[in-house]
Amino acid sequence: MSTFFDGPEFHGMAAGGKISHDPGMSDRMMRELAPFLKAEGIDIDDPNADFTEADFHVAMEKAQVEYNRRLFTPVGAHRGLALGKLRSFSVAFAEGDIKTAEAVVASLPSDPEDFSPSVAQVTGAAMGLVDEWFTDDVHGPKLGGVMAPKWSAKKSRHVARDILALAHKGRVVDSLDRLITNNSGLPVLEGAMLAVAAAVARLAKRNKVSEQEVVDELLPLDGYPEPVEGTYGSTGRVFQGDQDVQDGPAAEQGLPEWLGGSSAEASAQANPNADPQGIDARMDEVEKTVYEMPLYQRFRDWLAETYDDVDEDSEVFDIAHLLFCIAVSSRADIDEPEGIDDLLDVLESFAVDGQEEAEKTDGESPSTVIFLDSLEALDNYLRFRMDTGENPERWSAARARAEAASMRTDPLPSALMAAVEANTLSEEQLAQPLPHNRLVEGVVGILDWVGESRPLTGTGRVKRADIAEAAEKFGIKAVGVASNARYEDGVNYARSADEVPVLEAMWAVMQSAEITEISGTKVRPGNAADEWKKCEVSADTALPVIGAFIYERLLDVINLVPGEDYGAPAITIAQRLIEILTPDSAPERPELDLGEVRSERLSTLLEDELQELTELGLLMADGDTLSAEPVYKRIVAGAALMLLSGPRE
Repeated sequence: MSTFFDGPEFHGMAAGGKISHDPGMSDRMMRELAPFLKAEGIDIDDPNADFTEADFHVAMEKAQVEYNRRLFTPVGAHRGLALGKLRSFSVAFAEGDIKTAEAVVASLPSDPEDFSPSVAQVTGAAMGLVDEWFTDDVHGPKLGGVMAPKWSAKKSRHVARDILALAHKGRVVDSLDRLITNNSGLPVLEGAMLAVAAAVARLAKRNKVSEQEVVDELLPLDGYPEPVEGTYGSTGRVFQGDQDVQDGPAAEQGLPEWLGGSSAEASAQANPNADPQGIDARMDEVEKTVYEMPLYQRFRDWLAETYDDVDEDSEVFDIAHLLFCIAVSSRADIDEPEGIDDLLDVLESFAVDGQEEAEKTDGESPSTVIFLDSLEALDNYLRFRMDTGENPERWSAARARAEAASMRTDPLPSALMAAVEANTLSEEQLAQPLPHNRLVEGVVGILDWVGESRPLTGTGRVKRADIAEAAEKFGIKAVGVASNARYEDGVNYARSADEVPVLEAMWAVMQSAEITEISGTKVRPGNAADEWKKCEVSADTALPVIGAFIYERLLDVINLVPGEDYGAPAITIAQRLIEILTPDSAPERPELDLGEVRSERLSTLLEDELQELTELGLLMADGDTLSAEPVYKRIVAGAALMLLSGPRE
């Protein structure tokens, strides 16, 4: 039979480089795509078919999407077989039997066979499961902050990280084509299976059951027909995954035992009679290499100049030495900004080890200490390179990646990031106006009150005589007084506008958002004022402003706590917020040395502020239990992350 591929139209396209025809594989692929093309009006088996090149490409794109959807969606017996592979992988991984987990991956054929699912089918099944679990009302809250587990192939772990982030929004399956295009088949397969295993492990811990019980509940095999011999024939390769072994940089390899890397336990099991002198010799060799590095010496000199109050025995030099030893051992080239990514992969393995150790024992694990110390030293190193390097912008970008890594691996910011991802609004939701909101109405009211301009005090604040009118725009009862400032019968008697917290915070936010601008002793509408003067303000416009207000108020709480320590109050506030946002998946409260007086002061201030946010409609109260309106969850989590990023300069 004559086909489209025998005709002059196809050969003309091929000659122009528009279509590449690989006899055999492409003919087979086109035969498989033919029904999908025909559904789009392109019959490639009809020699008299009348379609243009543009028609063909449009139909081909749609056909490929549908073909891939079918390819990655196992049904019947092969759905059960795919779940069986995921069950085996997850349980083996949870038990630390990595060889068995790797064997499960290696056992998957490219094409489905009678008694084995294909790579594509297992990938698709895994993606569908994590989409389902992470958006489920029962399981989803328990999966906040799940980290990509360790795996020998760095690229696969990176894909797992992407999949876990997408899962909170239920967008893994929708992102299949992009994931395959950017990473190829094998990393996506392993990444999807790792995401399933990570979710199984988390749910087992949260529900206090075994991993086997979790897979029995969430990946049941009941109801699937038995596979039948002869169902699948040998049709050649239909899913072209990259099956080459990934060598990767040494950052993927086990670290020496003396550094406490993840290879230590495996090495001890493999060779329990290993000579400790051999370990000492390797340690000595690494340290000798570090001491002889000119880069290390320059870094130490910079530290000595930057930290005036340190001596040779200071911790700042100890952790710098540790960082360079890890870099040398893992052969991460930190003389280039790109090498920082390899080093971060190594450091993240310590964070994962630390999490696993913390779940088994009480207290901080050695791996966690190494991770935290190394991150501190890495931040110093990156600032050193930004100060002294020829390409400070590249080192600045590397520092941003390091900061993101610290967020991913610390349980508290990781949970907050998951809350941000899980509560992303759609474009349609962002385009809609917010429901009744006192802050939004207050901004609109202030703009109307300002008119073309309004006189202010010499410090750029609302005049005392105007406090009552300005505060009322936000639903706040306040009166300007010359003395005897107090709060009485629900009224704030304030000597200046900065003693009216909501008004003061929104006044600052409106300026930073360019809703208003202050020139001398007058306030005028800013560049963004027109958007707010409309009858309805979209969520896309309003939410960032509300989020900035929440941050300002929480920052004020920290500033009112006595003492110069910023970190402990910030962590306490962020911990309280994640417990409000996702009570079932909030990490355990860290032990912080605040002291009794500071702790009581912080507790009182924070509860007062949470009450204020509740009165403003941003939080909801059910007895003593607080929760957040769904539309505000993302900005509350974002404000907490901003607090954790450090004091505002």
